[in-house]
Amino acid sequence: QSRRSWIEDTFCKRACGKFIPACRDLHSFASLPLTPRCCCGRLVGEHTLLETGPSMSSWPGPGTGQQEEWSVECHTQTSATDAYGTIDFQDSAGRNCHAKYVRVAVDAKAEALLQLMRSEWQMERPKLLLTVHGGTENFPLPLKVRQAFSKGLITAAQSTGAWILTDGINTGVSRYVGEAVKTYGTHDLRKRNAVGFTPWGVIDNHSDLIGRDVLRPYQPLGNPLSKRVCLNGLHSHFLLVDDGTLGKHGCQLGLRRKLERHIQLQKIHPRFNQGVPVVCVVVEGGPDIVSMVLEYVSSVPPVPVFVFEGSGRAADLLAFLHKQTAIDRCGALTWENHPILAHFYLYKTQITIFDSESEDQQEADCAILTATLKGTAPPGLRVTLAWDRADIAKKHILVYGQHWQVGSLEQAMLDALVMDRVGFVKLLIDNGMTMNRFLTVSRLEELYNTQQGPTDNFLHILVEDVKQTHIPKGYRVSLIDVGQVIEYLIGGAYRSTYTRKHFRAHYNLLYAHCKRRADCTLHPHQSPNSSPSRPPFFRTAQPYKRKQSSELGDSPLFVYNFNDLFVWAVLQRRQQMALFLWQHGEEAMARATVACKLYRAMAYEFRQSNMDDTTGEQLKTYSMDFGQLAVDVLDRTFRQNERMAMKLLTSEMEAWSHFTCLQMAVSSRLRPFVSHSCTQMLLTDLWTGRLNMRKNSWFKIILSILMPPAILLLEFKSQAEMSHVPQSQEALQFGWDTGRPEDGQDAEKGSAWWESCSAPEADTITPVTTQCFFWTTRLYDFYTAPVVKFWFHTMSYLVFLMLFSYTVLVKMEDRPSTQEWLVIAYIISTAVEKTREVFMSVPRKPSQKLKVWFGEYWNVTDFLAIVLFLVGLGLRWDSGSYRTAGRITYCLDIIFWYVRVLDLLAVNQHAGAYLTMITKMTSNMFYIVVMMAIVLLSFGVSRKAILSPDEALSWSLLRDVVNQPYWMMFGEVYAGEIDTCAGDTPCVPGAFLTPFLQAVYLFFQYIIMVNILIAFFNNVYFDMKSISNKLWKYNRYRYIMTYQEKPWLPPPLIILSHMTLCVTAIYQKHRGLSEQDTDSCGLKLYLGQEELKRLHEFEERCLVSYFHEKNQDVLCSQINRVRATAERAEEMGVVMREVSDRVHFIQDTLQVLDSQLGQLQDLSALAVDTLTLLSASDSLQQEEARLGHCRPITPSRHHVPHSWTLPHGGGGSVDIMPCHTPRAYRSTPPSLLWTHTSPTCAERGGAGEESLCAGLPLPAPTHSVCTHRDRKRADLLSLPLINSVHHLTFLSISIMISLAFVKNVAMLVEMDCFCFGCIQKHASASLIPIFPVVAWSLAAGEEVSVYTLEEVEAAGPESSISYWSTKGLSAMLQPLSSEGCLDGGLRRAMLVLCTWAERDVLRVGCVYVVKAIQPDVVCTWQRVFHSDTTLQLCLREIQQQRAAQKLMHVFNQVKPENMPHSPRFLDMSLLHWHSDGQWLTIERNMTGDFRKYNNNTGEEIAPCCGMEEMLLAFSHWTYQYSCRELLVLDLQGVGSELTDPSVIRAEDKRYSDDMVFGPSNLGDAAIHSFVNKHTCNSCCENLGLSGERKEPFRPPLL
Repeated sequence: QSRRSWIEDTFCKRACGKFIPACRDLHSFASLPLTPRCCCGRLVGEHTLLETGPSMSSWPGPGTGQQEEWSVECHTQTSATDAYGTIDFQDSAGRNCHAKYVRVAVDAKAEALLQLMRSEWQMERPKLLLTVHGGTENFPLPLKVRQAFSKGLITAAQSTGAWILTDGINTGVSRYVGEAVKTYGTHDLRKRNAVGFTPWGVIDNHSDLIGRDVLRPYQPLGNPLSKRVCLNGLHSHFLLVDDGTLGKHGCQLGLRRKLERHIQLQKIHPRFNQGVPVVCVVVEGGPDIVSMVLEYVSSVPPVPVFVFEGSGRAADLLAFLHKQTAIDRCGALTWENHPILAHFYLYKTQITIFDSESEDQQEADCAILTATLKGTAPPGLRVTLAWDRADIAKKHILVYGQHWQVGSLEQAMLDALVMDRVGFVKLLIDNGMTMNRFLTVSRLEELYNTQQGPTDNFLHILVEDVKQTHIPKGYRVSLIDVGQVIEYLIGGAYRSTYTRKHFRAHYNLLYAHCKRRADCTLHPHQSPNSSPSRPPFFRTAQPYKRKQSSELGDSPLFVYNFNDLFVWAVLQRRQQMALFLWQHGEEAMARATVACKLYRAMAYEFRQSNMDDTTGEQLKTYSMDFGQLAVDVLDRTFRQNERMAMKLLTSEMEAWSHFTCLQMAVSSRLRPFVSHSCTQMLLTDLWTGRLNMRKNSWFKIILSILMPPAILLLEFKSQAEMSHVPQSQEALQFGWDTGRPEDGQDAEKGSAWWESCSAPEADTITPVTTQCFFWTTRLYDFYTAPVVKFWFHTMSYLVFLMLFSYTVLVKMEDRPSTQEWLVIAYIISTAVEKTREVFMSVPRKPSQKLKVWFGEYWNVTDFLAIVLFLVGLGLRWDSGSYRTAGRITYCLDIIFWYVRVLDLLAVNQHAGAYLTMITKMTSNMFYIVVMMAIVLLSFGVSRKAILSPDEALSWSLLRDVVNQPYWMMFGEVYAGEIDTCAGDTPCVPGAFLTPFLQAVYLFFQYIIMVNILIAFFNNVYFDMKSISNKLWKYNRYRYIMTYQEKPWLPPPLIILSHMTLCVTAIYQKHRGLSEQDTDSCGLKLYLGQEELKRLHEFEERCLVSYFHEKNQDVLCSQINRVRATAERAEEMGVVMREVSDRVHFIQDTLQVLDSQLGQLQDLSALAVDTLTLLSASDSLQQEEARLGHCRPITPSRHHVPHSWTLPHGGGGSVDIMPCHTPRAYRSTPPSLLWTHTSPTCAERGGAGEESLCAGLPLPAPTHSVCTHRDRKRADLLSLPLINSVHHLTFLSISIMISLAFVKNVAMLVEMDCFCFGCIQKHASASLIPIFPVVAWSLAAGEEVSVYTLEEVEAAGPESSISYWSTKGLSAMLQPLSSEGCLDGGLRRAMLVLCTWAERDVLRVGCVYVVKAIQPDVVCTWQRVFHSDTTLQLCLREIQQQRAAQKLMHVFNQVKPENMPHSPRFLDMSLLHWHSDGQWLTIERNMTGDFRKYNNNTGEEIAPCCGMEEMLLAFSHWTYQYSCRELLVLDLQGVGSELTDPSVIRAEDKRYSDDMVFGPSNLGDAAIHSFVNKHTCNSCCENLGLSGERKEPFRPPLL
């Protein structure tokens, strides 16, 4: 309700309140039958707020006064808006197109509009404003321009978070914006920020949108005759601007520009003072666009304009002017006579022209963003940083030679880290920004206290958990707090750098120094009431200066800056930033394990705090990602160099609490890392120590323990072979370390003994001393090997178990026996060893030491066993009943010691795997056991209560409740006690219920619960079996480290080792070891600076190789290949569409050219005819005398159609005139033309009648005369031309036309040559049908006669009778191909060109195929058709194709609608070639891919598309439709046009004159073959033909 009231209180609508006629001439209203319209566009009746004004009769006449000017401010009234809500566009199939809308007044405030869009509509903060202007009417946009505009606009908007402003209508450029959103945009309404500013009065059916906070359906299909427009359904928001008018455009432009200026003043990001950039995109447009562009570029600040060249009209004009001004060097003086052009010249730098046709043009989105930078303050780094477009910054901002203010790059780096801009961090590092220079205490604390990114105050929650107290709101986290959080998450003995004493001292000194200088007013632990406006130590924009030791204000304190930033990114859960920072710096494998541990611990804290489960799973995924990275790097280094990889595992890492990478991986529970081959090889070397044994090692070790002299027979590893294996602290003190640095304090400490031996007096060493040293080292190497310690302790433990078993099995005396004393000594020495383990552990605090020690399961059992034994030992000294209690305690305590043997078996690879399974089963069966206990107690209590109603309170009562129900689970049902009333025992009340209860209990407990437990164990077994080997390898590290740190003497002799360690500890305390020396204790590999540097360089090379291989795998992956193929296919599709458009354009051009040539030829023929007739009219008298003496002459054998012979006069001389071969014309038939030009005679019956003679063309010079029959035809042709003066006038006009036509002859020849060039260039056969035949080629060719098979309706429209035309029509054919190039098995074929045809029997200019029967086929059929064999065969071929045509016609009518294709057979006609008298067939030529679908033997192809399936189904259908009498085979052709079928008729007599169809009819054999070979497809099923052909074929009876 508050939202509705705010919109209605803030926004208004406008309505016209006074009627003012729109026409200036008031007298015109008297002549109008309708009421005039107001200036607002409405009629009088449409004014709802109309004031009472004067009537029409009182309106002032012309000259009586000035009419009042209508204005929005004076003549409209405002009221609360009544139209806002959501539009549901109805025509968007498959897309949920909803759009927010509101009706606002034209004078609405920009601040209110922005608040509406940000707060109410939940639109994201704009980082760019793309205002699109252009044509409002529909206009065509070229393909390349449309694609560049659509993709570039949406890509620029989505990559920067921009708003797109348009007119919002469904025409013009707004429609193209909607199509771009549909093609390249997103479905999310919040991401689809396309805002339409549309005038309320021009919207079609805008009354449907009236309603308050409603969902209105809207159909964006307007009336094409209406002047109103529809809204575009692909916009996300609409501001419907209302100025009180109806049907008038342009009122929205002012409000739109006002909102753009207001948005331009908003911050692009909360961290920046930079305003939101605006860019104007121009596509097409009219004259108003030009003025609008000038307004944009001349505003303050200027708005850059981006113009798409090639879109038409204003855009192309702007592009042209921009190019001209770029070429002009004279400046604005050249344009001084044109103010607009001069204005344009001054601001040409703010205009960018985009040419999509240019090959060197960049992508449209990059071009738009680059143009946007012209309107921002240089250098624009903050703008690109807000956009997160590092590519733009790299190409146009961070370029060579750019001058930067002091501290600006440091500030940019801080902003990039806070805003999580990984690309910019990489770009700044590549441009020289170093972390040692950038990172300080203040900046790092600022990063930890930033509220940007997905923090959710989780770091504050962790600080509260660490401090065990509530921290106030606004608390600033210090680095010391961060260090405590890191220690809390990693756990164990890890100590962060931020919590060490030297850092605390330095941090406190830094804080005190800043406090004295008043640079920081608050401590990091400030109260919530203090002002957080200025964080402490924060001076990021200051220049970098190397500070003195006394000035610590912002000095960089950290050497491992990438590590600190990396930990910050992990704690802030910025995975992409963490992955990027992980690639920089040293110790990449260690950092991956640290991130894995931190993410895993954070995920655990999320689950424990009952926070978002999705975030917890995401953190777990992040942990797995870094764990996999660690494993991949380890695998890469191991493949490069095994020893260097092992050194990476155990080398000490000073930056990570002096841990090793292997220790961190074990702490992270990274099992794949620990179970890797490299780690296992290292663990094997650690396990065996310097012993070089591969086979029967246990036997050799046991023998050497029992017989120490056998140690000298063992083989030991050399010093070089152990260079990668870390040494224990004892080895360092003894002097056997070879990897210790030679120039450090540790080197002096570790090699003190060896230096003493190398002193000057060492030259007096005798061989006996050397031999003694050799034996000593051998003994030390043997007894300090973990495998020897294991066997030594195991043998001692087995002796201890034997003695303890003896102690508890025999009678206990008053005083302990010797065996018992040994047991007591063993257990007490073991307790001392466990105490030493606790105090010698790495954690500092005793509570943390105990927590780490008790975290191990076997330590808990050892503690219980020792405590229980000590209790029993105290009780056994009593002489009374307590001694018995002590003995019983011994008996119970020995259970723990026997179970302890399982830990010894865990060392074995096979037994250890089974032990892992047992541990997993035991830990997972807890809940099932609890449920079984609940069922057991429910039955036991009820059973005991029924059977023993008078039971007294005792401990046996509890035992009786559980005793029998428990054993019943294992099959003991106590059958004798089921019926308690049997025998002489009295029956208690309700005893009959116990058998029923027992049955129910056994069903649930024994059948259901026990089987569930078994199934659960089975599932755990199979799950653990697959990973048991990895788990054993992971646990192997613990076993080896346990015996690595143990003294070599077993209990009870271990007390001697303890005494030695006490003396050593006192000595070290006396020397005063530093904190670093204490941290250095442990199994680590100590390397010198040079060797450590080589190790880091090796790791870096392996990391580079790893990423190179990974990138190659990504590039060669199947998905990437498919993506690349799709992009190439899309590019090829664009190219093909362009080629197709060009081909269609050429075809259209050639067709127009052909039409124009035809018209020119018609005019030429008319001019020639006119000239001939004029010549004939001058000599009518002479010709009349000559015609009286004409006589007939035998015509030539090669006569032409409709040629006439002229009869001779009686007894006169013959006037023989040579015949001239005239030119033929396309539009004039040769018969008419030859009649006008050949020497003919027309005789009239009456006196005074005149006749006209015209020449007759012949193939060769000859003489001809005309007969009486032809004279009548000549009379009919010549009489209308000479009967009146009007014909002479027509002739004179024709002469003038012909003279004007002569001027275009040269152009005609050029056009013909152009057409020939096009055909030669493209070599496309598809252009042959539209090729304009030149005039002089029409005279060539051979004369033929064409006979067609005509049809006439018989009984009804569905039946018809075919008959041959009795008279053939003439035509002229020009051969195009030599005979034989198109021959087949039965026919010969040849391509011909029709140059003329009578009555359009053939199309002039078209290519046809003439077919003749092969001579051998004719010879074969001469015994059937003795005369006219060729004619008979041709007739049957034509009848065969006509029958197939009729069947196909019926088939196309009856086929279902899901078969869209409609194939047809070509028309075939009979042809008589006059030159040689042959009978042929003729049909139109088909161009394209010619395919054959089946043959006349029934064989068919495998269909690959619906067209082929339908044609094969057509053959099947003809067989069923004709009741198995006819079968159409041999289907072939191009696409849906077919030719040369074979109609098979079963009863057709082969080689007889009764044959109906052609010689390709194979009869019964073909039908039988088809029935066997045809495979029905989906079209057959749709036609209902499936299965019908399977019936056996039966030939018809003759």
